[in-house]
This record gives sequence, structure tokens and C-alpha cells, in this order.
Amino acid sequence: MIKTSAMFSAHTIHVLHVVLRDTLIFLVILFVALFYWLKVGIHADDLTFGNYKIDGLYIKLDKKLTLKAENIIIPQSKADPSFRNVDKTFDTIKYLFTFFDYIELEKIHFKNNELKVIFADNILYITSDDYEIAGNIERKGQKLVADVSLLYIKKDDINIVGKLIYYLQKDKLETIGSFNAYHIKGDFAAKKEKNIVDFALKSDAFTDLRTLINKFPLKPAVKSWIVDKVKAKKYCLRTLAGKGEVGKDGFKMDFDALRGEVLFEDVQIHFKEKLAPVLAPSLILSYKNGGLYFDLKHPSYKTRSLEGSKVAITDLIGQKPTILTLDLHILSVIDEVVQEILKAYKLDIPVEQKGEKAKLDIKIDIPLKKSTKKTAVLLNVDLGEGEVSYDRIKLPVLKGNVKYVSREKETIVVKAALQKGLATIYNTKLPVTDGEIDYAKGTVNLKKVHIKESWYEGKVDGKVNIRTKNADLEFHAKQVTIGDKEKFFVLKNKILPLHLNYSKHVTVDVPSLKLKIITQPKEMLIQVGEIKKIKPYLKNIGLQIDGGKVDIRTSDFKTYTFKGELKRKACFFYDKENLCHTKVPCSGKVTKKGLDFYAFNKRLYFNTSQSRMKLKNLNIDLEKFLQSRDKLKKGKVKGKRKGKKLVIIGQNSHLRYDKYKLITDSYDVEVKPNGDIKAMGSLDGDIVKFSRQGKQFFIQALRVKDKLLHPLIHFKGLKKGRYSLKISGDPKKVMKGHIIVEGGTLSDFKAYNNTLAFINTLPALATLNSPGFSEKGFKIKEGVVDYRIIGDKVIFDSVYIKGRSATIVGKGQLNIRKKTIDMKLAIQTARELGSFVGNLPLIGYIIMGKDKSMTVGLKITGTLDKPKVQTSAAEDILTLPLQILKRTLESPAHIINK
Repeated sequence: MIKTSAMFSAHTIHVLHVVLRDTLIFLVILFVALFYWLKVGIHADDLTFGNYKIDGLYIKLDKKLTLKAENIIIPQSKADPSFRNVDKTFDTIKYLFTFFDYIELEKIHFKNNELKVIFADNILYITSDDYEIAGNIERKGQKLVADVSLLYIKKDDINIVGKLIYYLQKDKLETIGSFNAYHIKGDFAAKKEKNIVDFALKSDAFTDLRTLINKFPLKPAVKSWIVDKVKAKKYCLRTLAGKGEVGKDGFKMDFDALRGEVLFEDVQIHFKEKLAPVLAPSLILSYKNGGLYFDLKHPSYKTRSLEGSKVAITDLIGQKPTILTLDLHILSVIDEVVQEILKAYKLDIPVEQKGEKAKLDIKIDIPLKKSTKKTAVLLNVDLGEGEVSYDRIKLPVLKGNVKYVSREKETIVVKAALQKGLATIYNTKLPVTDGEIDYAKGTVNLKKVHIKESWYEGKVDGKVNIRTKNADLEFHAKQVTIGDKEKFFVLKNKILPLHLNYSKHVTVDVPSLKLKIITQPKEMLIQVGEIKKIKPYLKNIGLQIDGGKVDIRTSDFKTYTFKGELKRKACFFYDKENLCHTKVPCSGKVTKKGLDFYAFNKRLYFNTSQSRMKLKNLNIDLEKFLQSRDKLKKGKVKGKRKGKKLVIIGQNSHLRYDKYKLITDSYDVEVKPNGDIKAMGSLDGDIVKFSRQGKQFFIQALRVKDKLLHPLIHFKGLKKGRYSLKISGDPKKVMKGHIIVEGGTLSDFKAYNNTLAFINTLPALATLNSPGFSEKGFKIKEGVVDYRIIGDKVIFDSVYIKGRSATIVGKGQLNIRKKTIDMKLAIQTARELGSFVGNLPLIGYIIMGKDKSMTVGLKITGTLDKPKVQTSAAEDILTLPLQILKRTLESPAHIINK
């Protein structure tokens, strides 16, 4: 527009120059011809002399002359008009005008133009095909002064009123006045000295700019920005100043000297299609150095401040490509409104922000004609306190900076300092306290990012690849704990390399711990691939674990569920007789109340808060279990509160302790914090009690059946009777046992079978009736056995078994490890047999009693698998303890102390 105004001003000066020149030339020729006519005479209707012709001439002389003519033809002069003698010519014209009162020349044909001249009341009026002019002119010393009341340029519909001064000696022209052109009113001032023209214009407020701009051949893009993209309700030309040179080819503008300012009021700026306009109360459009500069006052976009934003169109003159420069400054949070602007210019900055307003500086250079240069974009964002979002990542930012340069390889560079808040990666929330991040080359670098949650705290360093959504991090863990009041996982002061992927769900892989953490929409999954890697950090779980794997899930970090398989070196749970389980399939839950642990398809249940274990259809070795538990206790920190007692409830479960096994329908075991045990079990109504105090162990059973007895004494030869049992002592040293037998049979073990076979071979007894030994077993009326267990040896201090037809007494020992036997027995036959045997010759292995009974001495040695039975000499029988021998020989009726 400034260029247009400049051209308009130059054009006006040129028109004034032409008008003045043509008027003076015309008047000179006119009055020279007039004096010639006066000399030669006047023809009223037709006057011709040389190339001059006048029709309808009328001259009347009153006080002054009146001159009229209908048609005048004036030939064009071959010589260029000159202002060299204009002062003399003007004096002549002025002198001649003093003789005329009125002049009216209807048609003057001059230079292919038709003029009309009227002179009245000292006002000269000239009209032509191109212009109309009215005014008076006079000489004042060495200058001509013209007061132009009308100058109308017909073609452009321009009206000019002003004053003109021409300095005769200096060839200098000055003019000042007002104009009304293209719906614009204003004032102007100009001067011409020799060939140099200086001018200045200003206007009143106007509303139509398009009419003026359309008069000049501007580039479409430039014209669009002036009248289409920038619209105002009012305009005002504050100033337009410049200069140029008049030469043979006309007026030549000096654009380096051209300056101008136009005020736009109530402005709408349509920066980009599909965007709402930028609003501003006003803007100043300046022209300088060949460029247009739009300086906006308080601009805004959808209530967002664009204070300081500017627009420029540079290199309007010259060979360089014309460039549109948008310099936008936005003070706003980065939200959907700001994203509208960024995306309109294809700026893919997928960042959103909440909190303190950010300062965005966007500079865009757009070529307005074909050029090798492409659109260049520079973006600088200064972030304040708030939340910044990228993709599905949210960060609490204290301050930061984002840079984008389209012509650089690394288009986006981000640096930020974090503040206390909640960082979110997809659905994973990480409480952050401080740290630094930067982004370049598609990679986010984390530097000492301090994260702190109720169950973990530490600092993170590493890199995040935005494109692949993978991260390699290093977590300097101050602590990681899992559990509520009772922590079952505690890790402190350890550096953990992490691999993170968030392409679908956030997955954190901790290779050093064989640990994987997967954040799903509604819960977190912790996969422990190898428990022995985290074993050093497991606490308060009540179970010894040596390996295995487990999946842990939580939705609130207060309640945890788990499922997996545990491995142990120690074996204390088993099926059948000795099918021991070192692999434990398990599941359960951890809450603030404690741990609920299930294993073996829920055949085992353990609750840490109640310190209660339930076993169903599953057997336990209590000694090994408690040894494992004692190891856990030793690992606890000193000074903690005293532990709870442990209760174990069994149903259809075998209970084993050291060499003793309890087969029951159910049992209750109470293990005190100091390790003492108190237990009771039942089987088919039979009751057995056992306990441990310190190192002393006790078992008591009263009149129980053989099914309960056999596993307690590791002997199945006693059957169908009732048995009372007392066992006590230190299993590691000496255990003493006392068994009372009521009824039943003795059978089905190799020592008995071999003894039976041997008795049948004895010559002294072969012809006798059966002494009570048969394949069905030896029937027992009563008996007592006292023994000791020392290590692998079972020492029988006293064996007394009384049957219907015989009584057995003896002593000896078994070696369990070597599987050997060394027993000495005395078998006494019934009294009625003695009278028969008494008629037989005395044999060396038989002793006759006073009551005619007969006692046979036997010795059993060898292995348990192949025991050897032989008779012993009579004197060997006498080596049996006196009490046993006495009992045997005297055969008392009752020997059991009740």
C-alpha cells in the first residue's frame, strides 16, 4: 500500500507539473496570436493564419475586453517547452490579462487534446480530456504563486486543492494542498528542485482501501495480504514521504528513501485458512527498506494473547524472492487452541500443557513467489510450571524449553526441569519430586529424575526412544518394598538396570532380578521369573523359598494376589509315604492383614496374621518344617516384637517328626515362639499326644489300635490289640520308650517267621503240641516293652510278651542304619507241656521250671532281611537280666504298672 501511495503522490506531482507547463505554453501561444490578430484585424466567423484557425471569434471592448471563440486549432510546437523565460512570458500574460474582463474559448485543439478555457473574476479555468483546473496565478518578485481551487484528474477521479510556488531563478517548485482520491481524503506537500522531487502525504480516516490498491500492479500475494488477509474497519495514512527523479523516461522513484505508515483500526488478520482471525484494536503498516511491516497492537487469537506478534513482507523491490515473515508470540498454555495454530502450519508438536502460561515464539518465512527456498519455521517455547503431555506421557514441569527448526536435522529439541507431581506413562503413574529431562533425535534423556511412591523411592537415569517406545534406564533404588504393614519384599540401596517398553502397556524389565512389571489398564502385574534372584529381599512370608516363579497382581498397591510355583531344597510336605514335594504350586493374597497362602490345589492354607496353617490330604514333616522356619527367624532384624505362636491343623494328614510318624484323621499342633510344641491327634477315636520342651520330646498314647501304633514304633508285627505308649527324651541323644500291650497277635515279620520255622525243627519240641506259634501269629494276652533309641540303634532293655500257651522275654538291639539284629530270647511253654517234656532227656538249651514249665533259649542275629535263629546254651539264658528271668520262671499274672 505504501508503494501505491508513493506512486499516487509522484503521479500527482507529475500532473501538476504538466498542467502548469501546458497552461503557460497555451497562454504564451494564445496571447502572441492575440496581438498578431489585433495587428492584422479580426474576422468574426472564420479566422485563419498559418497553421492557426479560429471559428466564431467575438471581441468586445468595454472598460476591458471580452473575448469569445467557438473553436481554435493550435499547432504543436516542435521545440520542447521550456521554463527558462517563463518570468518574462508570465509578465506579458499578466499584463495582457489586465485588458480582459472575460475570456471564454469553447474548444481548443492542442496536442491531440481538446481544452476549454474560461477567465472571469481573475480566475482561470481550464478543462481538457484529462483534467480540470481552476485558480489564479501571479508573480511575486522571482516566484510564481498559484492558488489552485480545483484540479480534477478525470481518469483516476482525483480532486486536488492547493497552492503552488515556482522559484524562477532556482528552477524550484513547491506545492501544498489536499486531495480526495479513491475514497481517500488527505493533505500533501511536495517540492521539485531541478530534477529531484520530494513529497509527503497524510490522510484522514477512510474505510475503502481496495479501490486504491486495485489501481496498481502488485503481486497477488502481496495484494492479498494488504486487502484480504488484513481487514480493518478504518484506515488512516499517517505519513508517506519519499523522493524521486524526473528524467526523459518520466518519474523514477527512489524506493530506498521511501517511508510510510498506515494505521489500521479494529483489525481482523486471517493468517491461515480454516483458522479463526487474529483480532487487534489496531496495527501500523510501515514501509521501509523495500518491505512492508505490520506492527500489531494487543493482538489475540480466541482470547489467547499474541502480544508482540508482527508480520512482514520483505524484498518487494529487487531480484530477491519476496518473503512473508510471520513472527507470532503466543502467551498461553499449550492446549487445543494453540495446537490449531501449530497444525495449520504443519507443525507437528504433539505437546499439551496445563498450569502456568507458556511463551511461544513462532517465526515462519514463506516465499511469495517461486523460489528454491522453502518455507522455514522456527519455534521456541518457554514453559512455566505445569503439566506437559506428549503422546500418552505426562510430566510435571517446573520450567522448560522447546525448540523447533525446520531447516535443521534435529527439528525438535526439548529441555525441562521437573517439579513435584505425578508423571504418567500411559496408565502408569510415577510420583516425581525433581530431575531433568531433554529430548533430541527422537530420544528422551532422563537425568537424576527422583521418583517416590509409598512402595519405592530412587533416582532414574537413562534414555527413552520415542519412536520405538523403548527405554533403557538405570534405577538407583533407595528402597523398594511390597506389602502393607508387614513387608514381604524389601530392597535398599541398589542400582537396578531397567528396560521399559510402553508400546501397548508399560512393561518394566529388571534383568538382574529376573523381574518384569507390566502396567495394565486396571492392574499391575509383577512377574518374578526366578525367585532365587529376589530371595535376599523377601521378608516375613513365613515360608522358606529357594526358587521358582510367581505372578503378582495389584490394582491399588494395598492388596496383592499371586500365583506361581515355588521351589525348595528342604522337603517337608509330601504325599503317600515318601513322595516329597520340592515344587510347590501356589496362589494367595497379601493385604494389610497379612498373607493368605494356598498350595497344592488348596490342600495347604497358611495365614500369617493368624499364624495358622491348615493341611488337608497332605502330609508334613514337622521337624524339617520347623527347622526351615527357624532359619527364617534367624534372618530377622533384632529388636522386633516377639513372634506369634504357630498353629497347624491337619485333616487326613500324616504328621512326621524325626523318626516318628503320626497317622491320624486330624491333629492340632501348637508351636510356641520359643520353639516348644504341643500337639494332639486322633485316628478312629484313638488319641495321641506329643510335645517338645526345649530339646526334650514326648509322645503319649493310651490304649490305641495298631494302625496308630505302627508308624510311631516303626514296627508292624503287633496287631489287633490295644497299646499304650510313652516315648520321651532328646532325639539327638537318647529316646526312651515304654509300650504296654493288651491282646492282639505277633506276626508277619521275618524274625518271627524264621523263629517259627526254627522251632519246628527243634527235636525236643517237634513231637509236642504247638506251643502257641503258628503262621497266623502268636496270640498275646499282655506284654511290656522297654527300649532306648540312641542314634541308629534301638536297644531293647526288656521285652515281655505273654501268650495263651507261651511267654516270651528277651533283650537285644537293632541297628537301623546297618539293618542288623542281635536279640536273645527265652520262650517259656505252658505248665501242662512241662509234665510231658519232663519225661524227655535234659537238653542244653532247655531249662525246666519248678512248675514243670519249659524255657527255650533262642538267639537271633544277622540282618533284618535274613535273620538267623539258633538256640542258645542254658547258661546264656541265665545271662538275661535277673528280673526278666524271674518273671519268666515264675510267670506272674500281672506285670504292667498302671
